[in-house]
Amino acid sequence: MRVASVFVLLASLASTASCTKREAPTDEFLSVTDSVVESDQIGAVTDTLLRIGHRGQPATWPTYGGDWAQTRYSSLDQIQLENVSRLRPAWIAQTGVLGTFEATPIVLGLEMYVTTPAEQGLQKVLRLDSTTGETVWQVDLESEERSRLAATEDEHLPRDFGPHRGVAVYGDRVYVGTLNGSLLALRRDTGERVFEVETDSPRITGAPLAAQGRIIVGLSWVDRGAVQAFDAKSGDLLWTWHTIPSPQDGGWWGDWIERLPGREEIDLGRDIAQEKANQVRLSETWRTGGGSAPMTPTFDHSLGLVYISIGGPDPHGFPPPAEPHPGDMRWTNSICALHIETGSVAWCYQFLPHDTKGASGPTPGILINLNIEGRMREAVARFSGLGNLYVWDRKGGDLLGVSDNYVPVETTTGGKTGANLIGVAGTVWSPGAYSFETGLLYSTNRRIPEYFEPRETRRPGGEYGNIAAVNPITGEVVWTRQTEKPMAGGTLATAGGLVFAGRTTGWFDAYDATTGERLWSFRTGAGCNSAPVTYEVAGRQYVAVSCGGHGLLDPESGDAIVAFSLVPD
Repeated sequence: MRVASVFVLLASLASTASCTKREAPTDEFLSVTDSVVESDQIGAVTDTLLRIGHRGQPATWPTYGGDWAQTRYSSLDQIQLENVSRLRPAWIAQTGVLGTFEATPIVLGLEMYVTTPAEQGLQKVLRLDSTTGETVWQVDLESEERSRLAATEDEHLPRDFGPHRGVAVYGDRVYVGTLNGSLLALRRDTGERVFEVETDSPRITGAPLAAQGRIIVGLSWVDRGAVQAFDAKSGDLLWTWHTIPSPQDGGWWGDWIERLPGREEIDLGRDIAQEKANQVRLSETWRTGGGSAPMTPTFDHSLGLVYISIGGPDPHGFPPPAEPHPGDMRWTNSICALHIETGSVAWCYQFLPHDTKGASGPTPGILINLNIEGRMREAVARFSGLGNLYVWDRKGGDLLGVSDNYVPVETTTGGKTGANLIGVAGTVWSPGAYSFETGLLYSTNRRIPEYFEPRETRRPGGEYGNIAAVNPITGEVVWTRQTEKPMAGGTLATAGGLVFAGRTTGWFDAYDATTGERLWSFRTGAGCNSAPVTYEVAGRQYVAVSCGGHGLLDPESGDAIVAFSLVPD
């Protein structure tokens, strides 16, 4: 398999990230002064708790990715390769709202917070007891007109499509981006509303990021794509950053790139002369360019940088019947680092310019340290809609490497193992995980030909998914496990040598992190299309996941949050 040149140079270092257990890499998010907190009682949520995350306080899963770095890794090993077969449901909670259930639970000791989808014109915010699943309080939200319109205007999605991926916690509050496009602050103890402020979006699907006194929200259904930061105490808007730059900010034409960045052997097949000829006539296309950034941003506290993953351009801009936008369409299909104080850009990297086939995928970045040629590199890695893992220098944005393709593609501009340029959508929003045991990154993925075709004209067939393990140093795809339907959830890696992920067909699975062997499965009744979490309360490790199907991929809907733990021998 072909790997990027930087990975070829590093092939001799494969042993440093081999598939055997080894000493964990340096982790600046857990400093020598940090200690693991044993208490199940969690007070005010601080920046320190969010920074050290679940790894520093195993009684919590305090932010969407487990920590600011979004590693989705747990040092808990009560559940191991040898005993995972004894994993059984500890409790099941049903929300009463059917739909595309993609929420990741947030856990603070005995407190669990979860949001429901909004596909029935109703959304709930729930606080549950994390050991029993019993409801402590519930807040009901009803959709407004602009929210209902937003949920039907995207023709490639099911009508009234309303997934939601969870909340942020900070201080004594819970923060929710709602189905009505507002940022809602609630009291943790009672669910009482503290404030509610409008954002630029008619409907928010992602969980916010809480950091340094700010609540940062990535927005969906925005003409130019946007990320907004609000004051955590007052709700005041602090800054707005648009993913599509205005002409005054450099514009979205870009450099008229003809070959795929990082994979120069792949010709993008562009007619640059024709695109430039269309510049004047289509000069205003940037105003509705799309570039959604709905997923939770990743944060590096030492650099003060927030990493934003940006999806593709607006599907309505593709043929048929519309004419494709000219230019590189910056900053669609990119990762951008913003200064948290101001929202100004530190750097951006566009890995797929001029996307006319819908290879979108705003999956969150993951902060990891890599030993490259004897030098520790602070990196940000992210899976992509191209079916490749990209790795950049975290501070300056230099590309460190591109992995082999982990979603097989039969026909593409670049050949059988080339980039996915046919609308297959390798990794869409699904968050990956990094194992400090194996040194591998794990992702759930999908292969869907014609994914971005209108819902009425899409032809089924050739669809499947997989879970993949990728070496971020060498770019090698170490293993894949194919699934019968496309995957739309996320992964969790643990010190027990396991990777957890749900299947669209209604199964929740545990895999051997080293080999990919499926060791345990549980039938949940509806697709588990969310990212799972783990936590420990009163000496007992739980693994929890939301299972409710998926409006596009799975006709069997549900409404359950299932928490698993070990049964006695």
